[in-house]
Amino acid sequence: MIKLKVLGIIGATLPYLFIVASIALSPWFDFYDNALSDLGNIARNGYTAYLFNLGLMITGVIVAFFAILLSVQKHSWKFLTWTPLLMISAFDLFLIGVFSEDAGKIHWIVSVIFFVTITVLMFIYSYISWPLGSPEVGAISLIFGLTSAFIWFIEWPWANVAIQESVTGLTSSIWLILVSYRNV
Repeated sequence: MIKLKVLGIIGATLPYLFIVASIALSPWFDFYDNALSDLGNIARNGYTAYLFNLGLMITGVIVAFFAILLSVQKHSWKFLTWTPLLMISAFDLFLIGVFSEDAGKIHWIVSVIFFVTITVLMFIYSYISWPLGSPEVGAISLIFGLTSAFIWFIEWPWANVAIQESVTGLTSSIWLILVSYRNV
């Protein structure tokens, strides 16, 4: 169980090593004028894009394994109501790295699916948190889900979506850490 908990925590924190390294190696990047996916654009960001995309793919695999192992170990409807959506979100994160911004429309599609599924996942977890015995994490999950939904539906004065992506990414990472501590 400790290994599973660590796997969840690694899945929540690992992408930031790759994102921060990619930002540090991309002096042109600006949170107001770019999307995080711009860091993965091979034509624009060269070898640094491979670092960014690899981070997304590795993280997607780790989080998918976390969700699968948690489902198998707990083997309960309480977990099977939300872990498949976590697997889908993880798979979409992997696909964002595979189909980088250079790939065109498919990148946009898998990115939207990721941000929608991770937000819906937090809502579902908040609903199922009472039977899981983690209403505190459920309340936080509801707040994070509302925050993630809100940030995407408001028109902001900046030019691109790196801030919205960062907010949703950070809330989902904190959520995954809390879930790892509470449910494993």
